[in-house]
Amino acid sequence: MNIRKLFVALVWFVMTAAEAQAQDYDFRVLVNKGQNEVKTSSSEWQNLKTGSRLNSGQEIKIVADGYVGLVHSSGKTQELKSAGTYDIATLSSGVVAGSKNIATKYADFVLSKMSPEEREGNRRKYASVTGAATRGEDDEINLYMPTSVSVFNNSVIIRWDPVKENATYQIKLKNLFEELIMVAETDETSYSIDFTNAKIASSAVENLIIVNISLKNNEDIKSKDAAIERVNKEDEPEFAGELSDLQASLGGSMSSINGLIMAEFYEENDLVLDALTSYEQSIRLSPDVPYYREAYVEFLLRNGLKQ
Repeated sequence: MNIRKLFVALVWFVMTAAEAQAQDYDFRVLVNKGQNEVKTSSSEWQNLKTGSRLNSGQEIKIVADGYVGLVHSSGKTQELKSAGTYDIATLSSGVVAGSKNIATKYADFVLSKMSPEEREGNRRKYASVTGAATRGEDDEINLYMPTSVSVFNNSVIIRWDPVKENATYQIKLKNLFEELIMVAETDETSYSIDFTNAKIASSAVENLIIVNISLKNNEDIKSKDAAIERVNKEDEPEFAGELSDLQASLGGSMSSINGLIMAEFYEENDLVLDALTSYEQSIRLSPDVPYYREAYVEFLLRNGLKQ
């Protein structure tokens, strides 16, 4: 009984602390590009920094070609892309605050992993990683995924390191019995796999496919074979409820900042390809914001997918 009371008290303390922290600020700066500035009515303009907490009574100034990605204390996100001055109270009044703020949890994870200390530690820790990021005689194309991975969404992006300029790559998809499902070609170093594709859906065994990348005119230069298994949604994975809450907190719209937070969720739940796909989508939506590409590289290094 004493242990149970202690547990309940601990949960209450954590929830109370989290709620108090959420009230510290209206917005937090998750992404910042350009010499943007912040001020209160009684202060001079100062440089805006990633991680800054913003409250009513402050203003931020977005410079030409600047960009700021904000996370509200309720979990809602907002992107500021147009030059000008923005009043925090006005921005906050336009947010329909919900009861859930799970997005702030994953936004905090993003900020902590992108701190200078974490990034330096990331490089030291994975400088000598072997396995997925190491090429051998039979995997001369480095595919950014483990040899076995689970995915949750209907479609995912796979990516690999280029071998040479102007190369054409061949993507082979096979089932568990090594039977060929389909062959595709691309001049890019990425490919989108859609599990609702009729060929894949009808030929996959146990919701699993095997992927291999090679040069079109020289199949001896190839990647490792990697297995991708769909998570069976009928099994109601334990993270499904949290995923639903997170999507509701973010508001359901696709944006670069939402993709960054979703990528963090997927990584925390060992859904590496879903995370990679979210990073790719964030970069595609904001190709001129370096932070998204930097976060993507850190993710690849953390997971031993790229040296």
